[in-house]
Amino acid sequence: MSNQWQPHAAELAEGLSLIELSDGLGHLDLGDSEDVMVMGVCDDSRHAMPGYAMLCLPRSEGKATQFAESAKEQGAIAIISVGVSVDTDLPHLHLESIAEAGLLLRRMFKTEQASTHFYGITGTDGKTSVAWMLREALARYQSAPIWSSGTLGWMRSSNNICDIGNTTPSLLTMHAMLNAACQEGVHAVVSEISSHGIAQGRIAGLNFKTAIWTNMGHDHLQDHGGYEPYLATKAGFISDCAAHGGSVVANADHADIRERAPESTNWYGHGLDRDDVNLGWEQELPGLLRLSCAGEEVVIEDIPIGDFHAENVACVALTLMVSMGIELQALPELLTGITAPPGRMQDVAAGYGQVFIDYAHTPEALERCLKAARKLVRNRLIVVFGCGGERDREKRPQMGGIAAEFADAVWITSDNPRGELPAVIASEIEAGMAQPYRVELHLQLDREQAIAEAVEVLAEGDILVIAGKGHEAYMEVCGRRMPWSDAEVAERYLHRKHPGSGFDGERLCA
Repeated sequence: MSNQWQPHAAELAEGLSLIELSDGLGHLDLGDSEDVMVMGVCDDSRHAMPGYAMLCLPRSEGKATQFAESAKEQGAIAIISVGVSVDTDLPHLHLESIAEAGLLLRRMFKTEQASTHFYGITGTDGKTSVAWMLREALARYQSAPIWSSGTLGWMRSSNNICDIGNTTPSLLTMHAMLNAACQEGVHAVVSEISSHGIAQGRIAGLNFKTAIWTNMGHDHLQDHGGYEPYLATKAGFISDCAAHGGSVVANADHADIRERAPESTNWYGHGLDRDDVNLGWEQELPGLLRLSCAGEEVVIEDIPIGDFHAENVACVALTLMVSMGIELQALPELLTGITAPPGRMQDVAAGYGQVFIDYAHTPEALERCLKAARKLVRNRLIVVFGCGGERDREKRPQMGGIAAEFADAVWITSDNPRGELPAVIASEIEAGMAQPYRVELHLQLDREQAIAEAVEVLAEGDILVIAGKGHEAYMEVCGRRMPWSDAEVAERYLHRKHPGSGFDGERLCA
């Protein structure tokens, strides 16, 4: 699969009768046709091809007829609508629910009996890191390729990644990925499951054999109508997995998760001497993790920096024990030296150890990131961060307060302002900082200039954390995504500050 693959259409291995495909599902209107052979399926009319069926999903309401006509012009021979009205003279299968669409796609791709182990990871933070680490650990254990999907894309290996547009891609893409995994004999697929993906039914028809709930915090609340609906959305995914016989692994240190997770949940939590968890964890030193289960202990060495990564590794450890039956004593071999994904407490200038970029863009993630950095700092902790525009506004003052509490110097700057004024976002961040300010505060809306200024003042023993964007390779302003890399900018100014050091300043964020 090339990195140019577009997740909007999929060709079927062989033509399938629309009558047979629709058996027992929805209402089929063939019009003047006796039957048609479906050769492929698309969910974007621009990717329709001769012989394809066009899938009109609920979000196309009001434009479904227009999309159907466009697909017909491209050669589509049938329309499959899901909960939306479509006026078309093509053979038309109408499905009432997204659940029916999921069943139809399983039938189309012939994956009803798929043996691929689907892991689903939900939570406000930690999804990408847990997915990365679990894929790496399973690949070590299986000595075979393991796939993952999420914020970083559809990953067949760390060197073979293609963009899928969203953390949890479209329903069609999810089913096409399962089909591809089955065709290539991939044992497991690890998928990040976002709240949007759950709410919009992008995982309908997929049977997750293991569901993981990492944590709960504030993000995307504006899209769900508040925290409670957001929490309920994630809880619904976890409960559905358990109801269908899947195993559940969850973080015991979040009261809301404790309250909403099913009784059969397997728990991990901070602390070694606990009787309310299946696996306890403790980090005595950076890079070292101690795990405890049923009175036994093991030590995992050389893990990524940060308590939050220690917690992520503990989550992976329990998942391996639950899903694969791996014994506690076998975990050090599988987890020692495990890596973290790009942009998660990433040392952008190896050898300096002074500048880290992190994807932290929620209050909870920023606090954990700065606490991790505080354990490493010998002098001042400096942070450069902002908040995204047209997103949860409640978190802005919270993140300002956290930065003021844990850092010594703060640069408030821009971070994907989208259609909002960066100055307004910055003022809402600053509003959460108690006055008189304990920290040295700077307002610099030009993100490159903010990073440059922070790098310039770095002294021996200081640590700089550039938070919010992590691996992201763009800055989104007024509907446009412009090329951007926190790592590249930081490296450029470090190179200017330390010329002739042997650091070439050319390495980009992977």
